[in-house]
Amino acid sequence: MVRIAIVGCAHGKLDEIYDTVTFMNERDSVHPIRLLLCCGDFQSMRNNSDLETMACPPKYRALNSFHEYYAGKKIAPVLTVFIGGNHEASNYLMDLRYGGWVAPRIFFLGFAGVIRVGRVRIAGISGIFKPHAYHSGHYETIPLNQSTMRSVYHIRQLEIYRLSLLQHFQSEKIDIFLSHDWPRGIEQYGDTAKLISKKPFFRKEIQANTLGNPATEYLLHELKPLYWFAAHLHVKFAAIVPQEPGNIELNSESKESDNSTQNEVNRILPGTKFLALDKCLPGRDFLQVLEFPDALKEAPGNEEDLIIEYDAEWLAILKATYRFETLSQNEIPLPNEKICVKSEDINYIHSRMKMFVSKSPKRANEWITDFVQTVPTYEEEPDVMNVRQGNPQTDTLLAVLELPHVITRPFDSIEPISDPNAIALDDEEI
Repeated sequence: MVRIAIVGCAHGKLDEIYDTVTFMNERDSVHPIRLLLCCGDFQSMRNNSDLETMACPPKYRALNSFHEYYAGKKIAPVLTVFIGGNHEASNYLMDLRYGGWVAPRIFFLGFAGVIRVGRVRIAGISGIFKPHAYHSGHYETIPLNQSTMRSVYHIRQLEIYRLSLLQHFQSEKIDIFLSHDWPRGIEQYGDTAKLISKKPFFRKEIQANTLGNPATEYLLHELKPLYWFAAHLHVKFAAIVPQEPGNIELNSESKESDNSTQNEVNRILPGTKFLALDKCLPGRDFLQVLEFPDALKEAPGNEEDLIIEYDAEWLAILKATYRFETLSQNEIPLPNEKICVKSEDINYIHSRMKMFVSKSPKRANEWITDFVQTVPTYEEEPDVMNVRQGNPQTDTLLAVLELPHVITRPFDSIEPISDPNAIALDDEEI
């Protein structure tokens, strides 16, 4: 069994979150929490320059403690995976848009992504929904201005399209899905009256069916994950979503009668359990523990540290749809039909990954990159300007997949400029 902790909006309170997890593990050392998932607003600020790219009023900006984990002064006590929200160090996450390590033992899932931890398959999407940006390419570049530091975290249709291609009826199901904002209409599957009593200003949006994200509403019913966790609205809310069979492929034995078919559907598809969590503050419902009884690959008593493993189907989807990547603000012309990822595409991913891993000490199927410091830490240069772009982890991943940089750029090893007078910025770029 693996115990997994899920938190809502972190808002940079890593010390408080890790202290909570450590306290819980001390109380139950036999079944410790071994994985932490965060539903956004993680705020991975390495220094003051990162702080300037977080979209919020300046009076609410705070460096908090992530820079100490980035610098190696502190180490996360538990493997941590997070998605982005609408208050992030966007310039840092842009360089890891396909996923990667932001600090030792702290992994960013990417703008959209799928990974495996043990036998648990975890998918997620970063950001929030805004209709005016949904069909655009990822046109934002460094330096971010007052407009692009907001549009950079707006969900794009391309990420939704990619996630919709996961062929869950042929491959393994999605166990856990993470999003920042809620799928639209999710309140109808829980105690709506209680939700409105806690948040009365939700009433109008609920009545107009505008509370939440219509794009992830589609994914909820398309992917049918076992669990879906979200944050953003700063309130705990639970729901159970009955799922229709849709394109679930049943075994031939289950088609002998209507009753046996329905029994097979019920076994495969128990519905999606949804839980939104609050922000990290004393007395708030910001953390939930989930138990997975069959999550470990190793035999009991021979447990190693959990590792992040790549998902071959997801990487095959990324490669198959990479031609749609663009820096244009115009609408991306996506195909009406879904692209079908074939077994040879999956085999290609495995062969490329094995070729890379064979030259490293990594375990089979382990995520291929390691954490790399790309800018000076706050302790070294608190006021450094992060003009450097790119990340060696993205370089490595694209090289293994034989893909070029399109909306990313290769890592630039030129030292960042520490003198703010050395760069002239237009007013629109500040």
